[in-house]
Amino acid sequence: MRTMTVWKLSMSAVAVGLIFLMSVSCSSTSEQFSFSHDTVDEWNTLVDKTIPEQERALKVKKLGTKMIELANEMTLEYENLDASFVKLNENYNTTREDVNKILGDFLETRKITFDNYRDVIFAMRSEVSAEEWKKLTDN
Repeated sequence: MRTMTVWKLSMSAVAVGLIFLMSVSCSSTSEQFSFSHDTVDEWNTLVDKTIPEQERALKVKKLGTKMIELANEMTLEYENLDASFVKLNENYNTTREDVNKILGDFLETRKITFDNYRDVIFAMRSEVSAEEWKKLTDN
């Protein structure tokens, strides 16, 4: 039952993102967003302040870096979808099937990335206490 709720929530988030992207797809593509090396450094500093055991801290740092990489992947996937919609919008002869193909490919890729992201979060949570988790996620 919980899995279905998480799935519904994630699909709702995807739908909201798609609505946003479709509304802006008539404009030019925006500057690319990504989490930087500074983000990883900030994460590592936070982990060092929160988790006293070096071995656990190292695991959580690696998982956090993977999470940041996956967040960048998801951002790039949205940007690619936006670019694809812009291109489709420029072509007067674009069909519903063309749009459905682009959207289907996006959703397939997005599901894989989201599943990996979710797995990293649960792996990270298995390495920390509830108190440590709160400290790591309150920032």
